[in-house]
Amino acid sequence: MDPAAPHLDLVLRRLACVLVGATTTIAVHLATVAIGGPLRKRAIVAGAGAVTGWLVFCASSVVVFYLIDPVSPSMNLREAFLTYLLQFSWVFAAWLSAYLAMHALLDLARERERTAAAHLMAQEAQLNMLRYQLNPHFLFNTLNAISSLVLDRRNDEAETMLLRLSRFLRHTVDSDSSHMSTLGVEMAVQREYLQIEKARFGERLTVSCDVPESLRDCLAPSLLLHPIVENAIKHAVAQSDRATRLWIGAQSHGDRLLLFVEDDGPGLAGTDCRQGIGWRNTRERLDTLYGAHATMRVSAGRKGGVRVELELPLERAQ
Repeated sequence: MDPAAPHLDLVLRRLACVLVGATTTIAVHLATVAIGGPLRKRAIVAGAGAVTGWLVFCASSVVVFYLIDPVSPSMNLREAFLTYLLQFSWVFAAWLSAYLAMHALLDLARERERTAAAHLMAQEAQLNMLRYQLNPHFLFNTLNAISSLVLDRRNDEAETMLLRLSRFLRHTVDSDSSHMSTLGVEMAVQREYLQIEKARFGERLTVSCDVPESLRDCLAPSLLLHPIVENAIKHAVAQSDRATRLWIGAQSHGDRLLLFVEDDGPGLAGTDCRQGIGWRNTRERLDTLYGAHATMRVSAGRKGGVRVELELPLERAQ
């Protein structure tokens, strides 16, 4: 008999067990990835899978080494199974630790990538906003309104409008829209913008702001509401001959912050909210900043217009 045959037989048996172990760990990985979710949830799935794989591996070792041509006839199956459980427990424990550490590192890398993408998107949003604010049509309407006030010798009002325009444009230039801003500051900026638009539309535009004092220190991405407010002016106020009311507000529900912009204009009839640049950019910005922890909803308003709701985690300024 070839002296190497017994050794080859043991190698083949061990190889069969290794294939079983590899198959189980691959199955655990696929199940963990398919489940997804927070790291804690994936750790539970991976842990349960590792224990199952450990038991399957030990059972396969017993079958290969003790049911098929036993290598140690003096040991019964129960003893063999317990021996393998103790012998290979550290292997699966080490694999599980390394696997979860890999997931944690990947999560950290993805979070860093998300932060970098959020910064780039915020910069792009700020540049897009600046292009709009410096758009000749916007400046023409604003300066024309100021000119009319001057011709009517309403110099104090003209000066006020110039100061509002200056403050609003300065905020768009100075603010880093990748950072967070308090609701108090955001509402002040939107009021400046809306006062400028009110010079164009006069009594056709009425604005109501409902942000409780207790929420004014809550944080939100800088200028997050502006594209929504701008859309309301463009599609509700500018396209209607009657007086239009605009509501801007904030509410809290536990650890969630709800921001909303609503109007009583023409509504959603004949429009597709998915095509709006402002709405689409806001959705993408929320997704990049918060992932699944923030939502945006567009629906019919209480009085026939459009209501846009942004829901995000409630955070307060330190």
